Amino acid sequence: MTTVDTAASTSTAVRTALRMAHSRALVDFGLDAIGRVRFGWRDRSIGSVVERAGTRHWLRVVWARRDWARSAWWTGNQDASTIAGVEKPRLLDVRAWEEGPLVYRAELMSLLPGRACAPTAVLQRTPGLDEAWWVELERSLDRVSATATDRTLLDSEIMRRRITVFFGVDLDIDERGWRPSHGDLHWNNLHREPFAIADWESWGLAPQGYDAAFLLGHSLAVPHVAEQIARRFRRDLETEGGVISQLYVLTKLLTRADAGEHGELVPAIHRHVGRLLGTRMPLRRGGGAHTT
Repeated sequence: MTTVDTAASTSTAVRTALRMAHSRALVDFGLDAIGRVRFGWRDRSIGSVVERAGTRHWLRVVWARRDWARSAWWTGNQDASTIAGVEKPRLLDVRAWEEGPLVYRAELMSLLPGRACAPTAVLQRTPGLDEAWWVELERSLDRVSATATDRTLLDSEIMRRRITVFFGVDLDIDERGWRPSHGDLHWNNLHREPFAIADWESWGLAPQGYDAAFLLGHSLAVPHVAEQIARRFRRDLETEGGVISQLYVLTKLLTRADAGEHGELVPAIHRHVGRLLGTRMPLRRGGGAHTT
């Protein structure tokens, strides 16, 4: 009981602090809030539609401890301005400030038209997307992949260790072939009517096929959609990097399932892992002798 009460108290305190930070950002930017605020995953951020001079925008405020705020994800939305030819929010202004051991970052962005393809990251039902939407997704990911960047959000050693711990296979993961990727391509970050991609804080270099693997993993509850992704992105997903990407994404989903999020995916995840390890080998194994 003490643990539950403590967790609830912590969550309330974080949300109170985020609301205060959001209010401060409204004043700093000279904005009027419209509608309800929305809290991000595990209360890492707060956001809302805002208005200034008759134009609507999106205001997002994120918090981190001071040492975490030096990481690449902290400036991801700002750095994404270098990506051309992809429908995404434009960063209009940024403010940052410190409060004790915490740092807050307020980002004023253009408001994406349309709506998210799903209310959560994991797909629960058929999204009913037309061919034009899928073609635009493929084109956009090609544009991201062609962007020059040295941003890296993933750690090859962490990926290798997690795949070994979860699935009992030790693989060599070579970062030399990594490509720019969105990094968090799930259904709540994809928009329709019109197409757009939101939330670029995690973009950076990743193994080939990482975005397709991420979307496929978050689609396993709707098998025919997962199969469509596997077919459309076969060129990337069936490479060594694509298989490694899928395995790593599935470790992330299993970790979240263990924490109580989308546990219904677990059987489908293990079936998919069985297919990957049963039909996509051999991959380069780690732990072998290396010569110089």
